[in-house]
Amino acid sequence: MNTEPPLSVTPIQANKFHRKAATYAILGDLLFMVLPLVVISIVDVSMGRSLFALIESPELSFGSAVLFGQSIIKVVSGFAHSKPSGAEQPVFVVATIIVFGLVPSLVVLALLLSINPVPHGLELAQACIFALGVVSFFTFGVTGHAQSLQHGSRTIKVKEAEYPKEEI
Repeated sequence: MNTEPPLSVTPIQANKFHRKAATYAILGDLLFMVLPLVVISIVDVSMGRSLFALIESPELSFGSAVLFGQSIIKVVSGFAHSKPSGAEQPVFVVATIIVFGLVPSLVVLALLLSINPVPHGLELAQACIFALGVVSFFTFGVTGHAQSLQHGSRTIKVKEAEYPKEEI
């Protein structure tokens, strides 16, 4: 049970606080998601391969699929905590992530595992999809995590005297 008194802040300060906390949380998650790729790169370099050998392996597509999946989880979690009136926006966001992120990353992964030799264009597509996965996870992750913090268990009291209920 949290026995600390709630903070008293303006709505803008509360939003900044939640977004900053969410940014740190998402960056921490992102670091642990790319950690296996860093280890694979270190092993590749120590075995005499190029630093860019990771682009040729399917691990990058697998990482992309994880990033897009985690983006979906953060979006759903944020909307679940904020309880929006309609389901249209979360459904659209999740469908967009699946159609333009998760499915292409899994298709590229399947192609990388089945085509030998791997075409250079497929390796480039894999790298671009991974970069899109990082951007997607960071963007949707920070927003969803901030919504979870704002509407979750952490209490921040908004100064109602300065901001009437209609503005909050």
